Amino acid sequence: MLKKVIPLASAIGLVLLSGCTTQPTSYPSFTAAPIAQNSPTAAYTQKTNTVFVILDSSASTAAAFEADSSGASKLDIEKQFLYRFNKTLPTNANLSSGLLSYGFGSCVGFNTSDLGQGITRHSTGNFQANLDQALCASGGSPLDSALAAASTELDNAPGNIALLIISDGQQVPPNTLVEAQALESKFGDRLCIYSAWVGNEGEKDGQFVLQELSNIANCGNSVNAADLTSSSAMAGFTENMLYTRTALTPAPYIAPVVRSTDEDNDGVDDAYDQCLGTPTGAVVNSQGCWSYSRIDFGFDDTTISPAYAPLFDNAAYVLQQHPSITVELDGHTDSTGPEAYNLGLSERRAQAVKDHLVNQGIDPSRLTVRGFGESQPIADNDTAEGRA
Repeated sequence: MLKKVIPLASAIGLVLLSGCTTQPTSYPSFTAAPIAQNSPTAAYTQKTNTVFVILDSSASTAAAFEADSSGASKLDIEKQFLYRFNKTLPTNANLSSGLLSYGFGSCVGFNTSDLGQGITRHSTGNFQANLDQALCASGGSPLDSALAAASTELDNAPGNIALLIISDGQQVPPNTLVEAQALESKFGDRLCIYSAWVGNEGEKDGQFVLQELSNIANCGNSVNAADLTSSSAMAGFTENMLYTRTALTPAPYIAPVVRSTDEDNDGVDDAYDQCLGTPTGAVVNSQGCWSYSRIDFGFDDTTISPAYAPLFDNAAYVLQQHPSITVELDGHTDSTGPEAYNLGLSERRAQAVKDHLVNQGIDPSRLTVRGFGESQPIADNDTAEGRA
């Protein structure tokens, strides 16, 4: 794709300005937010290996930044932006960095630019120390010469390059875009151009210039530095510069397979079996328990109904197969009649069951009887249905 260079506004020209500011920059407290944190929904891949910063230290940046009530200069705001940016760069990234200031006056030794840090492996401390050496702003705005100097320095840059220009965009030479185009032609897809505008309300033409510079490489973006004072905003800008984000689709939840087990083979899964170890062959209830909990007798009677024959057949079979098992037979009555009589009746009912099992071949020593009379009702004794 051919890229068309758009001429700068006629009001922008090379102007040599006098004036100089030399006061140190104060850095507000800032805690960086982490970036590029892999998660189940996103994965990050580093796409940029070198960050090269071009800092505007021309005389126009010595002017006060009107949006800041502390009286900070635009150069201070630029350095504060880079301070936050530097703290947000991840220390575990494989990253190189460099820093170049431009102007034309005493602040750059009356050269058009000053290489504060050649491209080297990035160190948060070293980068900040080199940034702190940019103490003043003076002279014109030869951004074109700075881009030409960057072209030479970037020959040493490993991998993909993010060129970050931070400026108010004022009084830049007309051929600045031509130099940026030359950079893009030289480094091709390796280069992305980012820019941060530090300007006042009446300097929006400079914001347009920086936007045009970022457009040249078809990657990178231009921001207003005033919008990136928070940790989260700076994290988003930095993450976008250094990483490619890939959205991930979480794997569908698959419930673990619960293996059905029935160690005692009674037909009730062990997870629900309240009586593990049921004797083989025993007929169990829904809780997995071998329990003949209900043999009903007639009124004042100890006769066992023939209807219970299958129950006793199973009981006798299980006891014969498991000669170590002993059994307690408990008898009960309703509350009709004297309490002492009912206690005796309950014992006789338990004894009737014992006799029935003995007649089926079970050793009587394995069977004990116990009567509870009317003391443990399972229903209301005030009605015929309850007493039954």
